[in-house]
Amino acid sequence: MGGAFDGLYARACEAAAALSLPLEPAELATLASDHDMGEAELEALATTLSYLGEKKRLASIETLLRPSRLPRREPKTFDDFDFSRIQGRDAGALAKLPALADLYAGRNVAFIGPGGIGKTHLAQAYGRECCLRGMKTYCIKASELRDRLSAAVSRGNAPRVVGTLVKPSRLIVDEVGRCTFDRACTDLLSDVVDRRYEKEGPNTMILTSNAVASDWPEFFTGDDTLLCTLDRIFDKAPVLMMRGPSYRGRGLDTYSVEAVPQATEQRGMQPPAL
Repeated sequence: MGGAFDGLYARACEAAAALSLPLEPAELATLASDHDMGEAELEALATTLSYLGEKKRLASIETLLRPSRLPRREPKTFDDFDFSRIQGRDAGALAKLPALADLYAGRNVAFIGPGGIGKTHLAQAYGRECCLRGMKTYCIKASELRDRLSAAVSRGNAPRVVGTLVKPSRLIVDEVGRCTFDRACTDLLSDVVDRRYEKEGPNTMILTSNAVASDWPEFFTGDDTLLCTLDRIFDKAPVLMMRGPSYRGRGLDTYSVEAVPQATEQRGMQPPAL
């Protein structure tokens, strides 16, 4: 019986900790003794605290997902990605992504390859996993980032905008190469990269592009500072080169139909008399 009670005390105290309520087993045992609580009462207490803890966890995840700009209606997850269709010598590198090792090591990740192969799916799945673990994520397309930085220059609030891009543990920039950054926007992006490079704690950028890394200088306007920025982006970063046919349209159903000529009524013809 003692072992059963010990397990209940541990469960209840662990659930209380998830609610930021410090509760020691000895303290709970004293409470149970003072109020004549038996196994059933302790079981009910542990279940209630666990329920409230899970409710708090889900609310926290929702709070992180809401401003992340990750898709909510049809979320991209690692479980939904078909890793079996990825072949090649380094296919195992993709399978290790759910561990978020690069995030904790402070290394950026780049997915490069043709459209429809799963780059954005993996990037968003990584970001969602960060939210599930209680870390902030922000996802933005490169064209939207360019427009946002340009607006910040015009409005004079560049420091605030840069700060919001530095803060998330995971910053996802999708479709690099779909637009060109002018000098002012490039300088602000360099500031974001530099500040994230020096940031403490779990921190990484994930970037997707159809263009190989050697072509990236074409999409930004700058001098040697730009080269330093790109060096920092790719410093110790795993660059996952993905090849193969597009995965889009895999659920497409094709139906064959044929239209037949429509009969036309001849003018001036009267129906035959009966």
